[in-house]
Amino acid sequence: MNKPPWREQLVAAAKPMLPGTAVQRMALLGLLLLATVLRCWNLAQVPYTHDEISALLRIFPGLGETIRKGVAIDAHPPGVQLFEWAWTRLFGMDEAVVKLPFILMSILALALLYRFAFAWCGGTVALVITALLATLQYTVMYGQIARPYAAGLFTTALLADQLTRYLGSGSRKALVGMALGAVLSAYTHHFALLLAGLMCTTGLFLVIAEKRRSYLVACGAVLLAYLPNVPLFLGQLGYAGLGNWLSPPTAQWIPDYLWWLAHCSALFAAVWALLLLGSALLRIRHRETSGPVWAITLAWGLLPLVIGYAYSLWRAPVLQYSVVLFSFPYLLLGTLAGLRHLRTAWAIPVAGATAAVAVFTLTTTRKYYEVFYRSPYEAAVKGIVDAADQPGRMALVDVPPEKVAFYLLHWNVDTARVRFHNARNMPLPQVADLLQASRSASVFLGTTSGSAPELAALVQSFFPFMEERHDMEEGQTFVFSGTPVRHEVEDRAWALMITPEAVGGEEWKVDASLPAVRDTMSGRGVAPLRWDFTGREFGVLLELPVYQVAKRDNDVIEARLDAAIGAGKGLKLVTELGTGGKTTFYRNQGFSQRDVQGSLVSAIPLSDLPGHGQGQRLRVYVWNEGGGPAWVSSLEVAVREGNPWLYGLFQPLKGPLKYP
Repeated sequence: MNKPPWREQLVAAAKPMLPGTAVQRMALLGLLLLATVLRCWNLAQVPYTHDEISALLRIFPGLGETIRKGVAIDAHPPGVQLFEWAWTRLFGMDEAVVKLPFILMSILALALLYRFAFAWCGGTVALVITALLATLQYTVMYGQIARPYAAGLFTTALLADQLTRYLGSGSRKALVGMALGAVLSAYTHHFALLLAGLMCTTGLFLVIAEKRRSYLVACGAVLLAYLPNVPLFLGQLGYAGLGNWLSPPTAQWIPDYLWWLAHCSALFAAVWALLLLGSALLRIRHRETSGPVWAITLAWGLLPLVIGYAYSLWRAPVLQYSVVLFSFPYLLLGTLAGLRHLRTAWAIPVAGATAAVAVFTLTTTRKYYEVFYRSPYEAAVKGIVDAADQPGRMALVDVPPEKVAFYLLHWNVDTARVRFHNARNMPLPQVADLLQASRSASVFLGTTSGSAPELAALVQSFFPFMEERHDMEEGQTFVFSGTPVRHEVEDRAWALMITPEAVGGEEWKVDASLPAVRDTMSGRGVAPLRWDFTGREFGVLLELPVYQVAKRDNDVIEARLDAAIGAGKGLKLVTELGTGGKTTFYRNQGFSQRDVQGSLVSAIPLSDLPGHGQGQRLRVYVWNEGGGPAWVSSLEVAVREGNPWLYGLFQPLKGPLKYP
């Protein structure tokens, strides 16, 4: 019986360990070297991510304890967690040491994917795909993270490679390799398990009849090997996904994903377009019959994305760029398969040019190494440690407590010598009381993307002079002083204040009947005026379109109210965004006690709002709920320049870093 052309191709590709001509193999080695350099660049300085720290905190001295406490509460299979338990016991927890095996797995995955692509589509396609996988931020970043991503890319690539070689050679060794890849994938990540299931099912239709029984036996062995994890898997299916912090995907998810793959660069997007268009035209011109390549692409490359999208909409949010990393290479294979008809002489120049543009945009447009290599957790804990050496400086952070404890232990810091306050989940009035009671001369403030947006304004209301500000991906640090400093940092792009003694400007609306009285309790020579809100709920309002106030996507609109209250329900500072009679953002801040005076602050982080608040109207006003005794001294609205790199790993950078 005649073999179909694609099977003859697999038979030929299954013979050499590294298929291709000598020149192609040299090009492959060059790309693997480039991939190694990109992943190991300044390796000792690569910080841990949030996910990595969370995993390391779930490593306990005993294996059983790690399984009970570190695996059962996680949403991933146990494979990577158990590997890290063994690895860290042997080699410690230094960042470079923990990350190294994952970097190696990501590089080995490239070699396996080259062999896979070569077998199905030839050397040109294999080199172009390898060039992309070697240099994309997608694969470089996840290759540097000690989590299931690089591991899952490797195990699924091993499965794809060994399945291909089994289809071509029928060797028992390849069949064992395929089964091993499937088991490892199943124990690495649930989306790797999904892809492994799709791969094994596809293989059932591609294997020749004489080998089908052996193939089914191997698949049965894989199922048996996975049985011990089934109870854990069923329990994890009952988890509510990542809905406590991850939103379901919208129609914009796919365009954002594609733009991120292009490094948010028009230049690299043009390279992608040329590759895709060239592949399509060559496919049409040669009227090629792709054999099972299209089926493989649809099943392996597209189905995990479709399933993840649907599950996120109908069950619980799980879809992130990381979970479709494993299936991404097979989408590349399908979309670029037409390049097999490109002249052989063009293969290396096309792959080289693609890699060059990818590296250029990775380091310039994406500024990957500047963004990824600065950790807000490290910066916050470093500020805590530095504050201990500076008398008169208070350290205030809003960071998950376990992250602070991790770094204090990781850096061998004597916890007896550091003093700090963690505002995580602390009500703002309590933070205000803490600042008001402080006798410190300055305050270090460290925040993350999950921090209360009012913190900077609140600290500055007590310590008005900013000495330092440093922005980084998902975090910021500040130093504020209570007295004037030599080089003050001014980061407010716009501000507007109103007091009873300075009423003016069409932006403010002040009720004509709102009385102003002298503050007889101020202790000053000439008592300042205050608006008396006693017996009324409203009286002062600022209403403006957002575009007149904030110009940048990540700006923070801040409001500050200086007031005093007596008994009653209490005075509140309200900030709103809305359009067409619909409120899209609402927040009010009030005093925690009665018979006090002080400041209230509220903030609107535009980075977290759809459309960054543009097209909305801003309303800031005083609400004296119940009309109890209350007196207002001033109301100020300002715009703090946003952190342009706040979500810089997954979104376009919003501009140069003004406060590095």
